[in-house]
Amino acid sequence: MSIAPAWPALASIHTIVFDFDGVFTDNKVYLNQDGVESVRCDRGDGLGIDFLRHARKQGRIGADVFILSKEPNPVVLARARKLKLECKHGVARKKDFMDAYFAENRPDDPSPYGGLVFLGNDLNDLSLTLAAGFSVAPVDAHPVIRRRASVVLPQRGGEGFIRAFVEQLLAIDTMTLEELHEFVHHC
Repeated sequence: MSIAPAWPALASIHTIVFDFDGVFTDNKVYLNQDGVESVRCDRGDGLGIDFLRHARKQGRIGADVFILSKEPNPVVLARARKLKLECKHGVARKKDFMDAYFAENRPDDPSPYGGLVFLGNDLNDLSLTLAAGFSVAPVDAHPVIRRRASVVLPQRGGEGFIRAFVEQLLAIDTMTLEELHEFVHHC
């Protein structure tokens, strides 16, 4: 039996990056007769993003947070707008993107990947899953991703995975009822 690694301290995290399909969604696409695509997302995951945003406002975590998706479809941008999340979409080479991002945003950091938390589910996420200081995958991720991720959560993509990640990261389960009420009240 393997022991799960400790989650990173909030102060050690400077960037949280989410893949989109299979993370925010159930990895399915709906296509209508006009060729317009839509996806299914979990509203509970949206509340999890609200929790993360509130924790940032409180100063509990100072990380940059954004979606990094290979998918160029406008549905990715629409969901990101709804969640008030920055979104980089249409990015085929995610590791190359993050190399450039860190060169620009953390030029003096000798090992910027150490402070990256990455959430991904498929083989095009492998390079960041391996490079990130901490990586998280849903239970229905590709087997290679599940084997390489720091943590695999029991939720499926698009079915509470983001919410479970945020609650674990922020240690929601350790809050008293009063702390939880106060925290949720301001989200």
